[in-house]
Amino acid sequence: MPDADGAPPADPLEERPEFHPDEVPSFDLDVEAPAFWGTPREKPLTVIALGGNAISPRDSTGSYEAQAAAVEATAEQVVDVMKAGYKVVLTHGNGPQVGALLLQQEQGEPPAQPLAVCGAMSQGQIGYMLAQRMQVQLERRWKHVPVACLLTQTIVAADDPAFDHPTKPIGPFMSEARAEALRAAGATVERVRDHGERPFRRVVPSPEPLGIVEEVPVKRLIDQRDLVICGGGGGVPVTRSAGHIQGVEAVVDKDLLAAQLGHLLNADYLLILTDVDGVYRDYGTADAARLGEVTAAELRALQADGQFPEGSMGPKVAAACRFVEGPSRRKRTAVVASLDEAQAALAGEAGTRVVAGADP
Repeated sequence: MPDADGAPPADPLEERPEFHPDEVPSFDLDVEAPAFWGTPREKPLTVIALGGNAISPRDSTGSYEAQAAAVEATAEQVVDVMKAGYKVVLTHGNGPQVGALLLQQEQGEPPAQPLAVCGAMSQGQIGYMLAQRMQVQLERRWKHVPVACLLTQTIVAADDPAFDHPTKPIGPFMSEARAEALRAAGATVERVRDHGERPFRRVVPSPEPLGIVEEVPVKRLIDQRDLVICGGGGGVPVTRSAGHIQGVEAVVDKDLLAAQLGHLLNADYLLILTDVDGVYRDYGTADAARLGEVTAAELRALQADGQFPEGSMGPKVAAACRFVEGPSRRKRTAVVASLDEAQAALAGEAGTRVVAGADP
């Protein structure tokens, strides 16, 4: 509302302090969590960030049948985690799906929809498959648990420097000929792997997540002991101020949002599931070695050394470090592991465990 002088309220985005990418960002719109948030926790809360292989494995055909089979196997792994005594919140990637939607939009006759809308469409697509198969697998292999998939909008800063430097791969891998055609049409396409006949992918801006618009509904659902699927594909990126929400052309990294969700929910664990069995030093070389338990400081030092590429393991490492750092009443642990070792990784028997380290 206007102030006493009749002037419109200041836009919080215009007054945002200088951007520091190494700091864990936050966003406060003065919206209080519900009074009942904080029910005594019976189980450790675990935010699980599913990688693209959980929905569309590398070099998959991308058909509905192929994705449904992958999601079925993923649901089985998540049920095993829940049966082992963990309360779960699920989030997931959407790179292949949103990229395919963009290609379909650009090649079709109806007016093409913007990237933000395609991100929302992919949340519905993947959320539908995940929610359905989770309900089926829970009832077949354990017990009935209500499952809710919530379309999520992620708040970003309008002046985030990422908008000037696209780095986030989306869509299917493609040949050099296809990459050149997309570049000619104005898209940014980069080589993201060194082998195979299709080493290229489209890349888009990936701004920092500051929070989610739906924080209160997510907390209410969790407090009712529902299995919540949220933040799919990093959420639909939006700029946000009082009386204003606007989608932007970008993709938020789902692992960085998962770390942010972990803080918002005061989670005990962040489990990042991917297509490798942990974080490796000198990955892809003869000296490659998987890291077992490592502190956030040790991991950041390796990242500063260029060990983890920005377009692949880099965001996972950054997310793991962010999650365990900062004040918390709980002992936070981040785990990076392969999908088929999810339960073993939480038990400390597989994957890479990231801890905060000793207090100075």
